[in-house]
Amino acid sequence: MNFGNSWTPVQRIVHQDKVLFDYCSSNKLNVLKRFSDLGYLGSPFQRPELLQIRKIIEKPKSRADVLLFYSIAGLRTEMKSNADLLLEVVDVLGKVHFYKEELTLDPKRFELYMKGAENREIDIGGQASTPSTAKKEA
Repeated sequence: MNFGNSWTPVQRIVHQDKVLFDYCSSNKLNVLKRFSDLGYLGSPFQRPELLQIRKIIEKPKSRADVLLFYSIAGLRTEMKSNADLLLEVVDVLGKVHFYKEELTLDPKRFELYMKGAENREIDIGGQASTPSTAKKEA
């Protein structure tokens, strides 16, 4: 959906929350807790929602198995200061899903997206490979 320039950030977030709630209802996903970015967009500090998510998944009674976002857009920039905490949460849950892109990532692929491939071992077709950091000459 293209929000254009007519929607305020609050209107966008409210719309995204409704879309995700409808998605969960139609897919029979039990929502343990809903979190919102209201008031935190672009903030360079550790977001309280991520700390709450970590507390929830540390409890043995909690059976969360996926973290759901509206879109992957902006995660590398808006959540950069929270990348390690977000990666820790996804590692415990086992996967993260992005509604708009219809994309589900396991912890390794999510880390690759968040931090890039530099100096990381990547499993490609059953073979481990470490990307070269040397620049190619033209």
